[in-house]
Amino acid sequence: MANECLAGRVRVLNRVVTGVFDDALRPHKVRVSQMNVLVAIAAGGPARAADVCRRLRLEKSTLSRDLDRLIERGWVRTIPTDGRTQLLEATTAGRELIKSLMPVWEEAQARVNELIGPELARNIFNAIEGLRTADQESR
Repeated sequence: MANECLAGRVRVLNRVVTGVFDDALRPHKVRVSQMNVLVAIAAGGPARAADVCRRLRLEKSTLSRDLDRLIERGWVRTIPTDGRTQLLEATTAGRELIKSLMPVWEEAQARVNELIGPELARNIFNAIEGLRTADQESR
């Protein structure tokens, strides 16, 4: 099992890839997990936390930790609604952060592509798109 476990192998790959991005983003005091949340909120417009969790396949507690930091730093704000639900919105500062970090992100992306190779990178993207399509069709 130790040599054949796909879950274990994917977790190692995740840690390596996350490390590359976190190293690149560290001087800017943000982690890749936080950037993923910020980008998902910015791209999706005002969104409910549940929608962000579903989009990123996150547990609510995981989102909460990253979201707290993003709100503290003024990169995301909450918008009250009529009910108990709040909407999340990227602030101007959050959108500017995304733009300013594009060159850093591109360098990290290139480094990961160099490490894993273009074929594996394409296969990962295709696998994720397949999962998203299957998830949307099951709704």
